[in-house]
Order: sequence, then structure tokens, then C-alpha cells
Amino acid sequence: MDAFIRLLGVKVRMLRKAQGLSQEKLGEKAGFDYRYIGFIEQARVNPTIKTLEKVAHALKLTVPDLFPSNKEIEINKKGVPAKVAEREKILSKIMKDLNKVDNSKLKSIAKIVNISASGGGAS
Repeated sequence: MDAFIRLLGVKVRMLRKAQGLSQEKLGEKAGFDYRYIGFIEQARVNPTIKTLEKVAHALKLTVPDLFPSNKEIEINKKGVPAKVAEREKILSKIMKDLNKVDNSKLKSIAKIVNISASGGGAS
């Protein structure tokens, strides 16, 4: 269970940073002191479901969005490969940038990503 709580904290930190929020701002939105957000991220507390609901709502997500995926849990058991850690950093940066874009531009970006991911277009 300790590993799950640690991974939950890592996920909360990643999602918070992806939205460009400080611990203070997330705490304010969720109704907690910023230090408590830090405690969650550092796995120093075992947050209740009610607490997670407030954090998820402040991030405009659902509680399950805060939970580590099965893949993250498996990777944790084996240790995080450097490639995965680098990928997470890149995805976090992309999410942070996308959160600053209006919906019109976001739709255009989604089309580009879809074309690139499906193998269409020039490389």
C-alpha cells in the first residue's frame, strides 16, 4: 500500500505541474493548506477519498485520474527505466503547454497529433 500512496503522490504532482499550478494554488482551489498538498505528493499522508475528490475537482479531473495506472504500478515494482522517466517529462511539458492553448488551436493540434500518430503526413 505504501508504494500505491507514493505513486499517487507522484501522479498528483505530475498532474498539478502539467496544469501549471503551484502547491499553493492547488491547495487554494481544493480547500487545503499548500503544505498538505506537499504531504500528499511526498506520500507523508494517506488521503481519504473525500480529500482526493477535492483535489481531483480542483484539477478538473476525476478521482480515478489521480490513481497510478497498472503499468505505473508494474514499472514501480521493477524500477523506472530512464526512457520512461524521460517520456513522462516530455508528456508533462506538452500537457503544460496545451493547457495554455484555446480550444480552436487545441482542435488543430489534435488533428496534427492524430495524423502523426497514425503514420500519415511527412516525417
